[in-house]
Amino acid sequence: MQPVIKTDISFDYRQLLIDYNQVEIPEDNSYDQNQVAITSSDGNNVLVDNKFNEDYIRIPEADLNLMNEWFKNTYVAEVIDRVNQKYNTTKWRFMKLTSERRAYSYHKDETKRLHIPLLTNDECFFIIEKKLYTMQQLGWLYEMDTTKHHTALNLGWSDRVHIVGAYS
Repeated sequence: MQPVIKTDISFDYRQLLIDYNQVEIPEDNSYDQNQVAITSSDGNNVLVDNKFNEDYIRIPEADLNLMNEWFKNTYVAEVIDRVNQKYNTTKWRFMKLTSERRAYSYHKDETKRLHIPLLTNDECFFIIEKKLYTMQQLGWLYEMDTTKHHTALNLGWSDRVHIVGAYS
């Protein structure tokens, strides 16, 4: 199986960006300012703990499955409901890479991921097992095997934003 597969499912990325841009993230360095939780363990927290914060406590992915109040009755919730007709998902987030935060660590996840690119540029890449991949088509759902070593890079000057969900 290829580590990145474009599915035949697409969404209105413009509407997803509108929903994303309406979230007001408080300036608080104990939270990751480049991630917005769509689902959480309590359905109330759009902030994602900063893994480098000394108070960080890892919550199992399976427990991050309640739609946050902010996104109930939005297009984001419709998208996740539609995706869940085919996949068993949890841990949905908006994830942003900027010209200042250009990459994630090279790591493995416990489950695979689904990605929907909302903003990207020609200098955004994934490295999976030391091979380069892209997801350039906005609004399309991609499957990605993140149980293999991988990272995401934004080497351009504009932001890269994806909706990402875990699936098994």
